[in-house]
Amino acid sequence: MTEENKDYVGMANCFFCGEVKHIVMNKYLKKTFTKNAVYDKEPCENCKLVMEVGVLFIGVKDGESGENPYRTGQIIGIKDKAVKEMIQEPLLSEVLKKKICFVEEKVLNQMGLINKKGDLKYKNNQLKSLKKKSDILKKL
Repeated sequence: MTEENKDYVGMANCFFCGEVKHIVMNKYLKKTFTKNAVYDKEPCENCKLVMEVGVLFIGVKDGESGENPYRTGQIIGIKDKAVKEMIQEPLLSEVLKKKICFVEEKVLNQMGLINKKGDLKYKNNQLKSLKKKSDILKKL
């Protein structure tokens, strides 16, 4: 019995958090198919839930900018109400509209969201264990 070749199966990752969103298959791209990649800018379910009530602050390398800066791994969801207290216009309107904000590590540190090592000061890993959308929204 031979095992079927799976060179055409890959995983689509979330543009924002990097987590796997779904499996992608394309037999025509066998052996050249990227196994783990971002294929669109549609957020995963967890990022969508956070964006419904707040803004995703995504840590990027100091000095990085643009549409797709180098991410450093910090992802922090902050409610709209708190964002309004942290950011002023004209940036505030843009951040609330886009629901994401790429932030340099040094700024995250100045905001008190990460320590000097780059670790999150406040960890909330409960989202992955929650099952119902209403439970997730209550925790945010």
